[in-house]
Amino acid sequence: MPTPSRAASSPSPLSGAARPFLAQIGLQLGMPPGALQALEAGEAFVGPSGLLCRVHAGIADGGWFGYPEVLLPLAAAELGGQDVLRLLGVQEQLLGGEGWHLGLMEGGGLLALRPLQAQCDAARVAADLDRGHVLARAALDVLVPAQDTAPVPDDPDGPSAAGPDAGAGAGTAP
Repeated sequence: MPTPSRAASSPSPLSGAARPFLAQIGLQLGMPPGALQALEAGEAFVGPSGLLCRVHAGIADGGWFGYPEVLLPLAAAELGGQDVLRLLGVQEQLLGGEGWHLGLMEGGGLLALRPLQAQCDAARVAADLDRGHVLARAALDVLVPAQDTAPVPDDPDGPSAAGPDAGAGAGTAP
C-alpha cells in the first residue's frame, strides 16, 4: 500500500475508472452533487468542518487507494518566532500520537494535514477525512490562539481606584 507521500503529487482529474471509488467516498460523506464533482476532479471542496480538503486517489496492486488532505487556512510563511515552536509541538503530536502528517499542501504553500497511510476502502477514506477535520480544527486552535477580546469590567470602586498610580502615592498626602 503506498503512503500518501509516494502518491501522485498534484491534483489532476483522474481517469473515469476512479470515479466509482471516489463516488463511494462521496456517498459515505453525504456530499452534494457539486462537491462530488470537485472530489472526482481532484479539486478542493469544503469538508465537514468548513475547511477545504481534497481526496487523492491512485491505483496499486490492482485496486484503488485514497487518502484525504485537509487544508489549513494558514501559510507556513506566516509563522515565525513562538509560532514555529507551537507548529513543531503540533507536528510531533500529530505524527507520533495520531499518525497524521502536518506539512505543506501538495502543490502549494498552505499547511495541510494528511494521514500516513492511504486506504483501499472508500468508507475508511471517508472516516479519515472526518478525522482529519477534527485534527485540523484542533491544530488550528493551538497554532492560532483565539484573542481574548472580552471587555474587562470596571472596578466596582471606579476605573481610577486601581489605576497605575494607585500604589505609587499610597500613604502620602496630596
